[in-house]
Amino acid sequence: MSNMSNWKNVNNWHWTSKNCLNWAKEYLKEQSANLIAEDNGICVQINDLTECSGDAELNQRKGKLIPIIDLNLELTWSGNTSDDNEAKGTIKIPELDSGSEGDFDFEITVEEENDSKRPIKEVVRTHLIPLLKEQFKNLGNDMVETHSKDVKIESSQLGPATPPRAVTPIEPSQIHTASTPPRPATPTTSNSDTVKSSAQKIINTTNISEVVELQTSADQIYETLLDPGRVAAWTRSRPDIFRHVGSVFSLFDGNVTGTMVELVQNEKIVQTWRLKTWPEGHFSTVTIKFEQASDFTRVHINQEGVPIGEVDAVRNNWQSYYWNPIKNVFGYGSISSSSSIPLKSKNKSSKPRKNRRGSGEKKNSNSSGGGVGSSVFAVAIVLTAIVLGYVFLSRSSTT
Repeated sequence: MSNMSNWKNVNNWHWTSKNCLNWAKEYLKEQSANLIAEDNGICVQINDLTECSGDAELNQRKGKLIPIIDLNLELTWSGNTSDDNEAKGTIKIPELDSGSEGDFDFEITVEEENDSKRPIKEVVRTHLIPLLKEQFKNLGNDMVETHSKDVKIESSQLGPATPPRAVTPIEPSQIHTASTPPRPATPTTSNSDTVKSSAQKIINTTNISEVVELQTSADQIYETLLDPGRVAAWTRSRPDIFRHVGSVFSLFDGNVTGTMVELVQNEKIVQTWRLKTWPEGHFSTVTIKFEQASDFTRVHINQEGVPIGEVDAVRNNWQSYYWNPIKNVFGYGSISSSSSIPLKSKNKSSKPRKNRRGSGEKKNSNSSGGGVGSSVFAVAIVLTAIVLGYVFLSRSSTT
């Protein structure tokens, strides 16, 4: 294997990292080499791994090893039929990540595709791709096993955490020019309960407030929300983000966009913020404040100007697409959370969970708890008694 880029970074909160990208290239190349599949006289095989780009890192956070994988792959393949028809092409895997667990999206291309080559392509899809998935599913575990000695620091060697650094506000003179000039900032909307879009349409809005407690320092959370490399890890996509007031950011493939309004290092982030499906031109304002405690950080989130119909989706997606991935990827854990917040709109968020009565438990309408069934039964008894009484009295009067 070729020499790999290797670096270790140990900070006051015991974060260590190792770049394993070159190792991942060699690993995937070796795992895919000469994979062969056959079906109905058609034989196909993987020829080479021609592209492997993205991120492959092994991190340790307070003794927990965390593989961060987000790779873009391209492989070449060839195949032939029993009557000497030949085909070749590529398999593109745009996102092989830590959570793939042997499953990923792919695209198969065929050079000069025609009717005679399509059966060969189908064997690639139905027989060769499953072999690739089986070979790649252990990438994360094998990376941990191979490189854990280079990253692992025994708890006895960690020592106590150093108190967090003093908060230093960012002055305008300290802001450096981004490598790519930021796009013009989008105007911030009003924070009142009703605002008007550029089309003068009235949008009823409300505010959302939340508190999340994470087991790390304020400076680490600040970096996690602004550093492009870290943002890519927890969003599992390539972000467009700059650490400069006035710059425009884009997350989750453009589903979330906004502008940096205020940055106070390790203390506060203020952004305009919108979902792609919100009314055109409408932005909310998100204020994130960091409160450093002895061994954790309390994160206060306040979002002003959320369209009323989007409140539930925004709350749920803050939790699902921001805080849960951050905790899982970086091992920050969670002490408590006052509720939850954003990514997909209400129309595109996951389906609401149904109420559950317990594992495998079925609803019983005749339970002794006095539900609707028991009430109907009691009424029936009373009516029967009345009818019988009437019949009895009628017979007595005739005699």
